[in-house]
Formats: sequence, structure tokens, C-alpha cells
Amino acid sequence: MKADNVHAYIIPSADPHISEYLPKHYKCIPLASGFKGSAGTLVITHDHAGLWPLVL
Repeated sequence: MKADNVHAYIIPSADPHISEYLPKHYKCIPLASGFKGSAGTLVITHDHAGLWPLVL
């Protein structure tokens, strides 16, 4: 991240069309964090990572 001057990654559990059923290729949160829930937002910075799951 530092080499590419990236300060943070924000990974939402949504696609650009806000589809009700997320296509498999947009499911990045489980790959990056291991989170198995259905929805949330993952934020990764140089010295912190946070996951905000969607609770219904």
C-alpha cells in the first residue's frame, strides 16, 4: 500500500448496481478478512483494519 501511495482500502458488500443478490465476483470481504456474514464494510489502512457487519 505504501509503495503505491494508497492510504486505505474500503471494501463494501455491494456491487455498482446495488443488486439485491450480490454476484460471486463482487464478494471480496470473505477473501480479504475471512468474514462469512452476508453484508458489511471492510476498511484496511496501514495500521488498522475494521469490519462493520450489517446487522438486521
